[in-house]
Amino acid sequence: MTFCVAPSFNWVQILTPAVIVLSITVAFLGVRSARASARQRATLDMIEKVESAPHYRDLHEVFSKHRRQSTFGRLHDPTEDEKDERQSVIDYLNHYELVAIGIRERILDAKFYRNWMESAFVRDWNAAADFIQYERWRWSTVEEKWTYHRQIFGNYQVMANEWSSQAVNLTEATSGPPDAPSGPGDDALPEPDGRSSGDGNPTPPATRAD
Repeated sequence: MTFCVAPSFNWVQILTPAVIVLSITVAFLGVRSARASARQRATLDMIEKVESAPHYRDLHEVFSKHRRQSTFGRLHDPTEDEKDERQSVIDYLNHYELVAIGIRERILDAKFYRNWMESAFVRDWNAAADFIQYERWRWSTVEEKWTYHRQIFGNYQVMANEWSSQAVNLTEATSGPPDAPSGPGDDALPEPDGRSSGDGNPTPPATRAD
């Protein structure tokens, strides 16, 4: 009579792949957690720096003055005394544009920044919308025509529109070009290189208005 002996069950064959998968999962979660912490730290450092730095405070003071008085329009063709104020307003908006790029590129933490700055972020976008729209129209002396540059503060616009239904949505159809070229804001800009985020919205490289 012949007896068949069933082979013993080898738990090692089952446990080894499971341990490998578990190790990979733990490592992945650890890396993701570290990256999230780094983004939050970078966001906090950025907020603390810009709110405490004298330079940023000076920019904020100039921007707030024109926001309260609704006088951004004077800065399209500034007098000699207003040229520094024009640059301060542009630098202030450039800060928001860089923040928006940092968030969209996942360098900064969107939730962290939004919890602290959403109201001011959207408020300042709406306050400067007419100014930005005017700045997006540039006159080409070579082609003798106006061109609309939606990439100017384009990432700032994307984030403001995503965060609030009350944020102004600027397009080429929002307003036509100025009647005639005047001031430094009408100078022509190079065309963007065509890179986009895949959704038709601006991504780096961003174009400064100055």
